[in-house]
Amino acid sequence: MKNLTKKYLIILLPVFLFCDTVRPFLISEEQEISIGNNLKNQISADSENYPPFKGDYRVTRFVDSIGAILAQNQKERPNLRFTFTILEDDSSINAFAIPGGHVFVYTGLLKEVENTAELAGVLAHEIGHITRYHGADRLVAGEVTGLVNQILFGDESTIAKAAASLLENLAFLKFSRNNEFEADSSAVVYTSRSGINPLGVRDFFLKLKRKYGDSQKIFEPLSTHPLLSERIENVEKIINRTPGIVSDSASFYSEKYLHIKSLLQ
Repeated sequence: MKNLTKKYLIILLPVFLFCDTVRPFLISEEQEISIGNNLKNQISADSENYPPFKGDYRVTRFVDSIGAILAQNQKERPNLRFTFTILEDDSSINAFAIPGGHVFVYTGLLKEVENTAELAGVLAHEIGHITRYHGADRLVAGEVTGLVNQILFGDESTIAKAAASLLENLAFLKFSRNNEFEADSSAVVYTSRSGINPLGVRDFFLKLKRKYGDSQKIFEPLSTHPLLSERIENVEKIINRTPGIVSDSASFYSEKYLHIKSLLQ
């Protein structure tokens, strides 16, 4: 009866004024994790749209290790088990996160960044989307509630079909400008706590701006992004007002990443 009640509450969500106090009642953390795991399974099964990385295992191990350090230094979601998966597409300078703790990064992005701090900034940004419930909020915001209900309450075949539909174009992860600013803020916090220079967050945005212009078209292309110049300014403000920020050049860990990057060639 409890699950049935939640099912109908999710369907009726558009009539509610959504806020952080409502979400936990409509979708529990356990349900969010279940949805995320089903989506991750669907991604793993769809090698055409999400080609798995088949390169050097040392690259996978390195990305996992950086992601694990960052995940350990977020305090908001201690019950989540974060995973970090590389997808093989050199043309996609992109990364994305799905609810429940799963982060995906494309080889195109791994080849674009120049040091560990930049990569950590991207991973921490994606972790921030998860810890701040951005994807979970989208799941219960009314646009995809039918698919969410099928994943939560359907049978095995229904769940797979619903997960595939939900993942189509990743449209449900089209985050708002405020979401992006919040994820950028989280990236500064998580990298600094991990002993990694948070200026890597800014530097990656600077690189994108120089190469592709201020109106971002590649990294998380579905999101309603602020201008890169606005995001750079936001990150710099956070760094400047946060005490104890790690800022020495050694904390970019450039040499280590150059070796990892050479394995991608």
